Amino acid sequence: MRNINTPQGELRDLIKRWQKGKGVGRHFTALKHIPAREAQYADFPAGLNEALQQMLRRRGIERLWSHQAKAVGHALAGEDVVVVTPTASGKSLCYNLPVLDAMYRNASALYLFPTKALSQDQTAELNQLIGAAPGAASAWEAQVYDGDTPPDVRRRIRRNGRLVVTNPDMLHAGILPHHEKWANFFRSLEYIIVDEIHTYRGVFGSHVANVMRRLNRVCAHYGSNPTFVATSATISNPRELATTLADRPFELVDENGAPSAERYVCFFNPPIVDPQQMRRQSPLTAAERVAKQTIKGGCGTIVFARSRQSVEVVVHRLKDRLRRERGNKNLEDRVASYRGGYLPDLRRSIERGLREGYLLGVISTNALELGIDIGSLDVCILAGYPGSVASTWQQIGRAGRSGGVSLAVVVAGDAPVDQFIINHPEYFIGQSPEEARIDPKNLLIAVEHLKCAAYELGFKVGEGFGELSPTETEEALEFLEAETNMVHRVDGRWKWSSQTYPASEINLRNIAEENFVVIDVTHQQPNVVAEVDFEGAHTALYPNAVYQISGEPYRVERLDYDERRAYVRRSNDGYYTTAMHYASVHVLDVFKEREAAPGRIGFGEVRVTDRFVGYKKIKFGTGENIGYGEINLPELDLHTMAYWLELPCENFPDLSSDPERWARVVNGAGKVLQTAASLRLMCDPRDLDLCIGSVADDRWLSEGFEGLTLRDADGQTHSFDEDAAAASFHDHHHEMKTGRIGPVLYDPTVFIYDKYPGGVGFGEGLFDNHRDFVKMARELIEDCSCERGCPSCVGPPHESRGEIKTAVSQLLGRLAYVM
Repeated sequence: MRNINTPQGELRDLIKRWQKGKGVGRHFTALKHIPAREAQYADFPAGLNEALQQMLRRRGIERLWSHQAKAVGHALAGEDVVVVTPTASGKSLCYNLPVLDAMYRNASALYLFPTKALSQDQTAELNQLIGAAPGAASAWEAQVYDGDTPPDVRRRIRRNGRLVVTNPDMLHAGILPHHEKWANFFRSLEYIIVDEIHTYRGVFGSHVANVMRRLNRVCAHYGSNPTFVATSATISNPRELATTLADRPFELVDENGAPSAERYVCFFNPPIVDPQQMRRQSPLTAAERVAKQTIKGGCGTIVFARSRQSVEVVVHRLKDRLRRERGNKNLEDRVASYRGGYLPDLRRSIERGLREGYLLGVISTNALELGIDIGSLDVCILAGYPGSVASTWQQIGRAGRSGGVSLAVVVAGDAPVDQFIINHPEYFIGQSPEEARIDPKNLLIAVEHLKCAAYELGFKVGEGFGELSPTETEEALEFLEAETNMVHRVDGRWKWSSQTYPASEINLRNIAEENFVVIDVTHQQPNVVAEVDFEGAHTALYPNAVYQISGEPYRVERLDYDERRAYVRRSNDGYYTTAMHYASVHVLDVFKEREAAPGRIGFGEVRVTDRFVGYKKIKFGTGENIGYGEINLPELDLHTMAYWLELPCENFPDLSSDPERWARVVNGAGKVLQTAASLRLMCDPRDLDLCIGSVADDRWLSEGFEGLTLRDADGQTHSFDEDAAAASFHDHHHEMKTGRIGPVLYDPTVFIYDKYPGGVGFGEGLFDNHRDFVKMARELIEDCSCERGCPSCVGPPHESRGEIKTAVSQLLGRLAYVM
């Protein structure tokens, strides 16, 4: 008899049908069962305040989970510790217990969370715990100190705060530069809590590492030596990351003692809907199909999408389909979207709706990946591979906290990494998670924070800063004195002498400019409805763009670029828009270069210029392309590091003799090299990007809604796909070095670059392991089951030009095996 009287019964019944190959189960490449796991317990650590032990017993906690006991023991012994266990494993108790223990000694503690939402959530949890602590004084109240804190509350926290909750940005710009106002706090500082350290990666992490070095200097100035307690999602180098981040050695606790409920993880490869192009059903459509089924069954469901626009597309279509079905009891009102750019009140109301159970479904970016309390969910659906093993498990862990069975569905897209993971689930299940990389030695970043440190305390002659030796620090300060007059050496000490405030000029997250404000002018009274980061505005808020909020479309009527304002009005046009942009790469400095016959490889500093040229209109429901428009916005520049591979035409005469086929082969090779790079480096594919240019630096190959397109330095274009080119983009033919008339990509160069300003070393890793990296790319092609090329390897074959898979494999084979 089917047990479908409860959401849990519905879920188990659904899993059974899928296991029999029914419904979407026909398209599963694997369905993994992870059995429930019993808890591992340990006694309260020796030295934990007896009052806290009594509090825990009153709350029904007679013993701690084993990892909690180990972590608390290390912290009480004054040992810096990093805790790495899955979501919902009680990591917050690992740092809250030592902090409360210290509060009985009139100590203070600093909590650092990567986002404001997490700060608010964890502060509420901490204050709830304080309320149960015997003898807790009013001064124990945890208080958030961030950009949203009112001025009068800030003054009170600076004077009397003992439990201060903030984020690295506010520590950098609002606390350390004014440390003298926090003197009492720093003198008694006993613990620094750094939550979710895996989010401190790339340039953001490199900035935060330098902020930590400044924090250590300020603490030493006031005579304190606080203990660090850090937590992380599962990554492969937590101790290394914590040590590099805080500039001190850490103990590692990574044996999880928490119980876990029964879980099923399904790998769903959507069906092919275009056999000619080997294109599959969109992962958004497939995820929406599963979500509709689980929400109708009463199962709390979260869908993770890869972009803000994807979130809005899914919630719009899901609400619409639930609305049109009879008997759904207004289920569409119990579905919401969640992403960056929403105003705080809207985000808090969505979080509250999930905790209280009113909302049954939420479609989110990775904004809900972190440990914000969103109650108990049964199902997690990933619309596209998140890009890393660590993020995937983190998202999967958002469901299953209620103790019953939970379900996770990983839905693949056409992207090569998606297809690799979905067809090799054993790689995902058995793979150690990725490393989190940071580079606090990045000279551009280190020198910026050296200025901040000089402003805060000044430097003694012979004092180093972080990874900068005393000699390097002295040289940097001498340079600043000579070139900027910001510092002066006085009586054996370097002192800040400029009127500028250096921390205000450094944004840790490298957002180039302030956010754009979105203003709704649909009604008589204009209303601010959202914010969009500077870069994102270029692909979301151009004139006539359709911008979506909670699934509702708004058209951008006017963009005031200088004032950072976009004026929008509700749209009933029935479509959304997606932007077209392309990049060109210019080498600024060559750090390494060598022959890698029959090609040549290099690594160095580059400038990437992103140009925004047009958009297309996509009809809701059908995904049909119904028109184009142009975008005229300023270019964006990114200074970073890149690996590059030059392919001289004369070394590939058989492949380069046909200009169009040569362009398609090089484009296919670039795609599979980018895939191999993310797998080889074990990084999120979004950390890297691809650009194909020419040795002469005068033309670039791009792929967008125009099809495969060649652009020259004058901005003229030629599309190789005649039927794809929009009327607003004109074909141009030029005489090239080969003497032919027509578009030729002469001696192309494949660039793979770090998407972080300044770079974090990915390109150098590819240069140093070039041959193994190229071998992996060729193996990816050989392992792909398609016959002529597809979106999962080198791109789909063009109907009139034949397959390129063999040619790309041949090209990479020469690069990989010719010594």
